[in-house]
Amino acid sequence: MKSPFLPVSFALLILASSRVFAETAPAELILSEDFESTPVGQIPKGFTKTGALGVAEDAAHSGHKSLRIEPAVKGARIITLTGEKMAAIGGTHWGRLYYKVKLPAPLPVVPEGKTTAGIHTTLVSGKATSPLANDPIDVRLMGTSTDMTGAFKYLFNVQPLKGRKEFGVGAKTKSQYTDEWTLAEWFVDHDTQTYQFFINGQEITDIALHKGAGQFEGAEIPPVFQNLSFGWNNYQPASGEGFTVWIDDLALGKKRIGPTPAAATSAARK
Repeated sequence: MKSPFLPVSFALLILASSRVFAETAPAELILSEDFESTPVGQIPKGFTKTGALGVAEDAAHSGHKSLRIEPAVKGARIITLTGEKMAAIGGTHWGRLYYKVKLPAPLPVVPEGKTTAGIHTTLVSGKATSPLANDPIDVRLMGTSTDMTGAFKYLFNVQPLKGRKEFGVGAKTKSQYTDEWTLAEWFVDHDTQTYQFFINGQEITDIALHKGAGQFEGAEIPPVFQNLSFGWNNYQPASGEGFTVWIDDLALGKKRIGPTPAAATSAARK
């Protein structure tokens, strides 16, 4: 004779299991790219390429591969995402990536006749139509401004592409490029004109924006992005051969994604 308590026990087991699964389930990801399935020298499917970069096995945050941005004095070395995922991303998303820079990092090149210079670099950006002026813009979701000492400040800025003046905000505190993996996260929301940025889990509040619904001035977070680009684009020349950079564990989602565990042998592949 079957025990009448078995169905109840079984139901409790299922309930407990479902709770554990819910607590450990990953964020609602739209994109998750660790570069492990991409052949060395190539870029992941679904992206287009600008400049010299490709998957490499000389460094990884997790797994055995990452995206290596090759050195160049200036210019874009990026991969760009277009297509169906952009509709899913809409005007609200969380993003995350890990990056590190080959040391010693380059310095700005001082133009002839000048005594100082800087380097403005973008790591994450998206093309869109401005909700304020209805013109094409480049929304730079993660950037840096490097000074003559090699120190830099994180930036959020927007570049109108048809004559309007560029605008943005920069961190008050300076950082140093490192060859250790750095976790960068960003959040944008069109409905509230909000932007937030985090490094290693800590928000850089200096560059946060909370404008409010319909308040586009000084933010211009679009309702949809035409594309999103990831990599390294320095607009002014860098010394020597330029920056060499690695990116890994890139992800986009509707909820905050957070960190992902580093490979146990990552120290051997730094």
